[in-house]
Amino acid sequence: MLISPVSIAKEEPKVLVSIKPLELIATAITDGVTTPELILQPGTSPHDYSLKPSDIKNLASADLVFWIGEDLEGFLATPLDRYVGNTYSIAMMDAPNVKVERFLSADREDVQQKMKDMEKGHNGYGHNGHGHNHEGHDHGSHDPHIWLSPDNAIAMARAMMQALSEVDKPNAETYQANYLSFVDLVKKSDSINKQVLNDLHQKGFFIFHDAWGYFTRHYDLKVLDVFTLSPEQQPGARHMLQLRNKLKKAGKTCVFREPQFEPAYLDAMINGLPVRVAVIDPLASDVQPHPRAYPEFLEQLSISIRDCLTPQK
Repeated sequence: MLISPVSIAKEEPKVLVSIKPLELIATAITDGVTTPELILQPGTSPHDYSLKPSDIKNLASADLVFWIGEDLEGFLATPLDRYVGNTYSIAMMDAPNVKVERFLSADREDVQQKMKDMEKGHNGYGHNGHGHNHEGHDHGSHDPHIWLSPDNAIAMARAMMQALSEVDKPNAETYQANYLSFVDLVKKSDSINKQVLNDLHQKGFFIFHDAWGYFTRHYDLKVLDVFTLSPEQQPGARHMLQLRNKLKKAGKTCVFREPQFEPAYLDAMINGLPVRVAVIDPLASDVQPHPRAYPEFLEQLSISIRDCLTPQK
């Protein structure tokens, strides 16, 4: 949706963000002007969320909505298109210079079939019932967890800064200064993370949910396998057997799961093996928003991965 100035000047723009990671980025850009409001509260999964009437009302009263896109938050696609006439939204998967990658597990045969099913209709990752069209990729086949790349976060922050500067021209200089500060912080954290993870490039590990491709590609980390594409679905019997064999072969390794999902089959899968399980959260559920929160979130992810792969004796 195109951006244009709000028709009636306000003391501060009302900014909504769909998920916590976008709240962290938007908080840095809007610092000193306004406070972004979060649609999905911590502990809520975007994969199966349904908007309430109060959510629709809140969307309608917003000046700007920042979201990832219909590949992740399919529940927002139709309301933003049909019901929210005066709200301007930006899907970050479409933002300039945001690099969209395929899922790590995209080449598996079972995943390919699941992606074909996704392209036929909405299931939490894709929604094709209206006119959005991401340049260069199809719904379902590409990973929407774009905020886990520091480079993408900078590109998203720039898109936010530009939109806010257009909608709220009196505060444009503040948004631009905040953006430059954010870029500096992210680059410094990125450098720290590369040092933290420098010795782990060959220490392969497993991830429960295929959400970590951007992070692992950026830091050249080795994912040995992915348990599931969608966290609500259990791996098939054939893939479970393959996972068990790979876990045996890997020896001392880690499986990273998310706090929202603790599958019962995981304990049986690693039973008797020298495998550690650690929790890392792509949705940053427990991170409190402040201007430095996003780079600190990235640093904590790196530390958690390092600590699991190289435990203290």
